[in-house]
Amino acid sequence: MYPIYYLLITVLVLIMFMFSLMNYNAFKAKKSRKTSSSPRKTVAPDTLDQYALKLQKMIQCKTVYCDDYDDTEFAKFRKLLENEFPNLHKQAELKIYGTGCLIYKISGKNTNKNVMLMSHHDVVEAEGEWTHLPFSGEIADGALWGRGTVDTKTPFFAELQAVEELLAEGYNFGYNVYIGSSNNEEVCGDGIPFAVEDFKKNNIKFSLVLDEGGAITKKLMPGVTEKSAMIAVHEKGRHTFKCTAKSGAGHQGLNPTNSNTISRMSAFINEVNKSKIFDKQLYPEVEATFIKHAPYMSYPYRLLFSNLKLLKNPLTRILPKVNKQVSAMMQTSLYFTTIHGGSREQVQAREVVAYAFFRCVRNSILAEEIIMFKEIAKKYNIIVEESVVDYCKPTSFTSEYYNKLENVLNTNFPDVIVAPFLLTAGSDARRFTDIADNILRFAPIDLNEQQYASIHNNNENITVSNIGECVCFYKDYIKAIEDIK
Repeated sequence: MYPIYYLLITVLVLIMFMFSLMNYNAFKAKKSRKTSSSPRKTVAPDTLDQYALKLQKMIQCKTVYCDDYDDTEFAKFRKLLENEFPNLHKQAELKIYGTGCLIYKISGKNTNKNVMLMSHHDVVEAEGEWTHLPFSGEIADGALWGRGTVDTKTPFFAELQAVEELLAEGYNFGYNVYIGSSNNEEVCGDGIPFAVEDFKKNNIKFSLVLDEGGAITKKLMPGVTEKSAMIAVHEKGRHTFKCTAKSGAGHQGLNPTNSNTISRMSAFINEVNKSKIFDKQLYPEVEATFIKHAPYMSYPYRLLFSNLKLLKNPLTRILPKVNKQVSAMMQTSLYFTTIHGGSREQVQAREVVAYAFFRCVRNSILAEEIIMFKEIAKKYNIIVEESVVDYCKPTSFTSEYYNKLENVLNTNFPDVIVAPFLLTAGSDARRFTDIADNILRFAPIDLNEQQYASIHNNNENITVSNIGECVCFYKDYIKAIEDIK
C-alpha cells in the first residue's frame, strides 16, 4: 500500500515539476520577443513613385517563356533595362547565356569574393479572370498589379535599382557583385545551368547566392499574429528513379495474368504507397522555424514549442498528422509521375516503365530509404535505376551571411519575425550547390493572403510601399556583408 502511495506522490511531483519547467520556458520565451512597432526603412514618396513607374514598365513586357520561343518581348525587356539602369549597363559586364539568361558583374576590391543576387524575369501565363489586366502594370488601391509583380520582377527590379543607386553614389564595392536573372526559370530551363557551367569552367566560386524562395508573410504558424520573414536555408532534393518490369521469354498470351508486367508494376506501386519507408524527423532548419516563432505564439502553442527540446519525440509523431506542409518538411516525398507500357489492346506488354520522383531533405537519409524501396521492387522483379540526381546541400542558419541578413531585416523590418525554413518547392539557386558556400532564398516582398495566393494565379500584385522597402533592403545587405571574409 505505502510503496504504491509513495510512487504516485513521486509521479505527481515529477509531473508538477515538468509542467512548472515548461511554463517557465514559455514565460522566458515571451520575454525574448524582438519585434517592435518602429517604422520600416523606406524612401521618399516621389522616389517611390519613380520606382513604381519603372517596375510598371517591366511588368508590361509579356515575358512568358514557351516551347515555341519568341524573343520579341524579352528583347523589349532587355532594351528597357538598358534604358532604365544606365549606370549598371555602363559599368557592369553583361553576359547572356542561352536564349536570354542575364548575368551582370560589378567588379569590387576583393576580386576573390563573389556574391550572386538572383531573381528570374520570365513569368507564367496569365489565365483566369483578372480585376486589372495582367500585363497593364496598373497602379490602383495602393498596389501595382500584373503578372510577375510577386514572381519575381519586383525583387529583380529592387536588385538592379539598389546597385544602380550605389554606382551613382560612387560606392566602392568591396567584392564582386553578380546579378543573375533567368528567362526560363518557370519551365526549369537551361539559362542558369549554362551560366553555372561557365562559372565552373572558369573556376568562379561564390561566397553567397541569394535567390527567391522565402518572403514576408503572415499566418504561417499557429497562434502567431505577427508577420514572418522566412529565409529558406535549404530546399528539398529531386531524384528520379526509373522502374522497369520486363516479361520473360515465351508466348505472351500464355503468361499468367496475375504476374504479367502491368500487374507486377501495379502491385509494386501499391505496396510502396502503403509502406512506411520514409522516416519522419524534425530537421534542424525545421526545428528552428518553430523555435524562432515560439515567443510570439499564443499561450497553448507557446507552451508546446518553447519546450520543443523536451517534447521533440511526441511532436515528431503528431505534427505530420495535423499539417501536410509540415509533413513534407519532415520526410521524403514520393510520387510516381509517369507509367507506360504496351501498345495493343489484346497483347500483354513486354515492358512497363514507371518513373518515381523523390523529394528528399537529406541525401544520406534517402540512401537508406532507397535500399528499402529496392527491396520492395525485388519482390515484384522490378529493376530500379537512378535517372536524375539533383540535390543542394543546406546552408547553416548560424552562418555569417545568414546572421547579417537577419540583422538587416531586424533593422529595416522591425515589425517582422525572422526565421529559417525548409523550402519544399524549388529555385534556380540549387544549381550553384557545387560552387557556392552559402545559398539563401529570400526576397523582401511583403505578401498578404491574397497576394500570396496570386502566385501562378490571377490578380497578382505588390503593395507599392513595399517596392521602396525592397530597394533599401538590397542596398543595406550589399553593404552589410562587405566585412565578411
